[in-house]
Amino acid sequence: MLSIETLKRQLMEANEHRDAALMEVAEMRSSLGDLGHKLEYLESYCEELKKSLRQATLAKDSLIVEKLGNFPNRGRSTDGNGENSMPVSEDAMVEGFLQIVSEARLSVKQFCKTLVGQIEETDTTLMDNLNLLLQPHKLSLNSRYSKAVSYHLEAIINQSLYQDFENSVFQKNGSPKNLDPNLDRQAQFSSFVALRNLSWSEVLRKGTKYYSEEFSKFCDQKMSCIITTMNWTRPWPEQLLQSFFVAAKCIWLLHLLAFSFNPPLGILRVEENRSFDSHFMEDMFVDRQRSLGPSRVKIMVMPGFYVQDRVLRCKVLCRYKSGP
Repeated sequence: MLSIETLKRQLMEANEHRDAALMEVAEMRSSLGDLGHKLEYLESYCEELKKSLRQATLAKDSLIVEKLGNFPNRGRSTDGNGENSMPVSEDAMVEGFLQIVSEARLSVKQFCKTLVGQIEETDTTLMDNLNLLLQPHKLSLNSRYSKAVSYHLEAIINQSLYQDFENSVFQKNGSPKNLDPNLDRQAQFSSFVALRNLSWSEVLRKGTKYYSEEFSKFCDQKMSCIITTMNWTRPWPEQLLQSFFVAAKCIWLLHLLAFSFNPPLGILRVEENRSFDSHFMEDMFVDRQRSLGPSRVKIMVMPGFYVQDRVLRCKVLCRYKSGP
């Protein structure tokens, strides 16, 4: 009898535990259901945010094309002398130029980051070659991710990419395609509009030469110049090629647009050891410049531009003095 009573009590307790467990499971399922609904809402919300971000990015990227590529009714048709003028207003062209300068600077910075990421420490030849380039500045790739090394590499790359920018066809001693200045400016601008949205996927399918023989030659020339400067011996992986294409395209577009102005917009360069002038130069380490005494240019990292009556300052690294 005792054992039967014990078994009944244990059965009742087990049933109670089971009922409690079932209730707990039901509550957990309800909570999971609520969490699932919240998760679905969050995922939907994130998708909406992503969609909005993509639309905002596309709108920003298309701003210059909209302002510079919409030919009809955007600019003056003729000037006072009856000569052909540009199909868009100068204000739109200036705004576009400033935008492309920003894109060019960022793309070169990204190219340098990608390039540094491709350097393998086991590739001693390449490491030695790059260290030789950095040695005059008392730097080495041992601290490859420091700002100083990054800025100096940008300076070396920019020097190659912007070489001969002053020439109308971006070549040493190059001559313009059109001897009529107005026709030449219009041709430069038309090329700008045609290439503004050229993508890497299009280049992979058909090659740069399909879209512009001049741009294709420019890419080959600048890539060869960088490879020679760095004594790079290995083939470039696709990621590095794509990053180079973006930078080269930005600078090519910048040149086309600069020579769409009358007169063309000038590039602003400064040589080593020139006294720092804040009107024409921007110090990359501005905090040091404030805390220390007079400074001189050590190296120009990015060139600047004369944009009509404005100066877009070049970016430099300086040597500093602690006192007079």
